[in-house]
Amino acid sequence: MRTLRPPRLPRPLKRALIAAFALVVAGAIALTLSRLDWSVVAVLFARRDAGQIGLLLAAAMLASMAGLSFGFLAWRGVLLEIGPPVSEPRVVRIFFVGFLSKYVPGRVPGMIAVTKVATANGVTFGRLMSTAALTMSLVLLSGFTVGLLAGVQMLGEQAAWLVAAAVLIVVVLVRPQLVNQGSALLLRLLRRPAAARPASVRGVRLAVAWQSLSWVVTGLHLWPLAIAMGAPPARSLALCVGAFTLATTLGLAAVFVPDGIGVREAVMTAALTVVLPAPAAAVVALASRLVSTVSEVVLGATALAAAEYAIRRRPADRAG
Repeated sequence: MRTLRPPRLPRPLKRALIAAFALVVAGAIALTLSRLDWSVVAVLFARRDAGQIGLLLAAAMLASMAGLSFGFLAWRGVLLEIGPPVSEPRVVRIFFVGFLSKYVPGRVPGMIAVTKVATANGVTFGRLMSTAALTMSLVLLSGFTVGLLAGVQMLGEQAAWLVAAAVLIVVVLVRPQLVNQGSALLLRLLRRPAAARPASVRGVRLAVAWQSLSWVVTGLHLWPLAIAMGAPPARSLALCVGAFTLATTLGLAAVFVPDGIGVREAVMTAALTVVLPAPAAAVVALASRLVSTVSEVVLGATALAAAEYAIRRRPADRAG
């Protein structure tokens, strides 16, 4: 008995829908950028020489984009571990469509978009969900672990609860199969399909390494911003890396708050008051949101454009 497949959309209609969604994403990104507090840039330039601030902002942008790239490598490693090979341009396409779709209000449109793109590029829904579940587990565990850099200075003895994340990371490195089992259990509870095969021991360990590196490098973007507002360079380095990581991880854990807005800034400001007055710490937190958003948009748009160009240049990749 043949299984009935839904009819394929005519190519012109498919292209029109893709273009329409791209316009929606572009509009959502433009709206997000317009709502950012751009006045913090003027505050930064008022503190130091324009050339110095320009260099510090450029360093912050580069650190943010480099860290995001390492995060992509962690996700990519998991995706390729649990299923058949997918060409690099298509992996980039799937990841950054989902990445930029987060700016569209509500989670449903972005989820539909990345699922459609994934299935059109050879990645099943179950594989996509397994990748997301496993990667998010590693993001949270490594995030709380790196967050210890700020937690110890910020909370003192009360930061002991963060040590649990560090212990779990060690457990994951020793027994990587526990992550596979945990993500499979989560997907069963959510009644979502899982991938056909689990990630290997080496694959999980490599993903932990990439994600931890992503947190450290991304967190470095906060350091030049804090220096611009007068923070002592040596004392603030580890604090800035930990503050950003802890604040962002707590924002991710607050699933009912879009992109952790408010939670992230509050935690970051509180952490930075160790080395800065509260008003200056708040400026740095707002500047961090600005730098992070612009970096995400620039990196995402550039990566997608490069992926589309590569796909069109390679005959084997043109289908889909």
